[in-house]
Amino acid sequence: MREPKRVLQKILGPGCGADAFEATGEPLELVVELLRETLKCRKARQWLLESAGFDIAVSPRTFHRLLDLREIDCVETTTRDLDVKVESLRESRRPDDPVSIGNLNSVLRELYRDLQRTRETMARDFPNLLLKRDVTADAVAKIPGWVAGVRRARWNGVGYLFTGWRVRGIENEFRAAFPNSDRAHPLRAKLAEVEREAGFYRSCGETNGKWAALGLDLFRILRTDALNNVCENLEEAGNALWNLVYNSPRARASLELAGIRFDDTSTLFENGRVAING
Repeated sequence: MREPKRVLQKILGPGCGADAFEATGEPLELVVELLRETLKCRKARQWLLESAGFDIAVSPRTFHRLLDLREIDCVETTTRDLDVKVESLRESRRPDDPVSIGNLNSVLRELYRDLQRTRETMARDFPNLLLKRDVTADAVAKIPGWVAGVRRARWNGVGYLFTGWRVRGIENEFRAAFPNSDRAHPLRAKLAEVEREAGFYRSCGETNGKWAALGLDLFRILRTDALNNVCENLEEAGNALWNLVYNSPRARASLELAGIRFDDTSTLFENGRVAING
């Protein structure tokens, strides 16, 4: 990198005191690289907030609620005797304690795992979802009733000959709930596909429930066809965190000068705490 000191001043602003960073003796090229990793976290956070509606800059209160998830609450540590000990974060931290990079990493890892599993299920079993353009939690909850109503109206031997009026009423309700899902209509012709797809949406609803503290809405993500991009941005943020942690020992003093603290992730995300120019 040419003139890393000048690049550092550009990223942190002319009043950053670049001489102090240089005086640490730490490689300024690495400091610049780590600040750029911080910017990646911020950009991923902003995209997810605007396009998917949830915030990965997890507040202390939100993180405390996420401790209901065993995957986040339980942390493995190694004793002097090299025995593995499982500890509960809920027992060792207060609700208002800052969220550390390690805490955030556990959230991103588990969230990515769940959304990646959903993405794989879609690719394998539901590559052409009929209802995703209109899918909502309320509409999904009504699908079993509509399907059952159409099934009851089909009489052996005569089909819908004497119950067509009843089926049309159900189909009109179904069409009103899914007006942009042309391939799903009429319901009587797509009954098996809709019923099978409803099972996938129920699974999505369970994932929403698991991540309610974060405000995850998989249905919104499906409606906008954004799941791939959501996973990519989570992966980008996770990789940036890993690079920060892995390389930080060689730039610890400089990161402290910049105001970045690994025990408080608000310094990673909030420009008011640490101003970084993209």
